[in-house]
Amino acid sequence: MLFKKINAMKSKKYKIVFVSLFTILLVFGFLIASGCSSLKSENEKLQEEITDINAENEKLKKELNSLKTENSNMHVRLAQLNLQISSLQNEIQALQKNLDAFKNQMKGIEKGNKKS
Repeated sequence: MLFKKINAMKSKKYKIVFVSLFTILLVFGFLIASGCSSLKSENEKLQEEITDINAENEKLKKELNSLKTENSNMHVRLAQLNLQISSLQNEIQALQKNLDAFKNQMKGIEKGNKKS
């Protein structure tokens, strides 16, 4: 049917133009079709990357939550250690006072022994 229309055309000039346009449209159609398939392929690759990134993001969120919990526990432990250090410092001060008092008592005994 197409060829009948082409043969029915009266001039060679119109035939050449029609055949050229038909060829260009046919080639252009193939290019678009192959371009669409490559776009689909690229789209699939991007979807896979998005899926991988989302999975990695979820993994990192879990790890972050774990680290936050660990950090909170470390702060609690640090507060406990600070209380223990403060208690030990108080105990050392009390022992130092007792030691000083004992030294003074011993000095008094030594002075008493020297006087006698």
